[in-house]
Amino acid sequence: MSKKIVILTGLLIFVFIFSSPVSARQRRVLGTATGSAAVQIPPTTEGPGLILPDSPFFFLDKLKQATRLFFAFTPEAKAKVHTQVAGERLAELRFMLAKQNVAGIETDLKGISSNLQSAANDLAQAQLSGRDVKTLAKTINDDVKRKQETLDLLENQAQGELKAQVAAVQASLVDSKVRVEDALPANELENEIRDDLNRQIGKRVKEASDSARELKDDLDELHKEASEAAKNSLKKREEALKEAIEKKNEVLKKAQEKFLEAEKKKQEDLLRVQEKAVEQAKAAIEKAQEAAAKFQEIQKEANKIQQSTGGSSEASGGGGSQSSGSGGGASSGSSGGGSSSNTSSGGDHGGSSGGGSGGGGGDHGGGKD
Repeated sequence: MSKKIVILTGLLIFVFIFSSPVSARQRRVLGTATGSAAVQIPPTTEGPGLILPDSPFFFLDKLKQATRLFFAFTPEAKAKVHTQVAGERLAELRFMLAKQNVAGIETDLKGISSNLQSAANDLAQAQLSGRDVKTLAKTINDDVKRKQETLDLLENQAQGELKAQVAAVQASLVDSKVRVEDALPANELENEIRDDLNRQIGKRVKEASDSARELKDDLDELHKEASEAAKNSLKKREEALKEAIEKKNEVLKKAQEKFLEAEKKKQEDLLRVQEKAVEQAKAAIEKAQEAAAKFQEIQKEANKIQQSTGGSSEASGGGGSQSSGSGGGASSGSSGGGSSSNTSSGGDHGGSSGGGSGGGGGDHGGGKD
């Protein structure tokens, strides 16, 4: 019985010692308290691996990945495997976030980044070998864009070290995407470059808007603290004046009265300047937020115009082909008719020539006789 108590006590001490740092690390990395405030991402199109990163048998999943790569004999096949594994890591990330498993989150984020980097390298190698990889490049590019959208949602919710980690993965994905885009057809490459620029501008506008909102809150807090400090300062002066009155020290009383008046004037001037500065800063922030909102509206309108223009071009291209086909048929028919007329005309011409020649010969012969 005593041995059991000792063992249980040892286990409790072990759990206490090793669970406290993990919890502290969770708060530091996730930036949020455990519970309902946990960040999350929506379900992904890919499924997770059979073994999750928080399992002690996760090394078997890595072994399976290495085996798949070993039997992928071409750069294109390796690129496909790396892309699929990146999708598995993103699906696993959803579960690790729900469990708030810091080590698992880091493993999945690194897995997304490294596998897409490898996929981009494999694709570049295949392209250098002279292979046609346009279709594969489009597939990988679309896959990277879906992951960027999911990580955007995560980055908007995240705080602390997690936000920094997601931002680092996003930067890595941008690099991978740029290299994958090099293998796209020229017309698609132009569209992707434009979309990438718009995405980066949109992110910068949102960051500026968020920073402006935080700055506005900080200014309000600073103004509140300044007002409180002014009140406390005046309160101390008033207390000193009351003490002088109670002691009936006329000299001290007059000195404190002067100090109190000077302090009131100084605080009033300071508050007036601060209020003016705060109002000007708020006005500038509001203008910046309005500009950000207008930019987003213009961007939406531009995207709609781009989509409608693309649809009209496709419809116009289809109509042109049908018209060309019709024109070709008519031209062919006309040509055929022309040939028939020419033949007939040639026959008439030949008959006339023959008749004329025969008639001429008869007259000539008669004249000779």
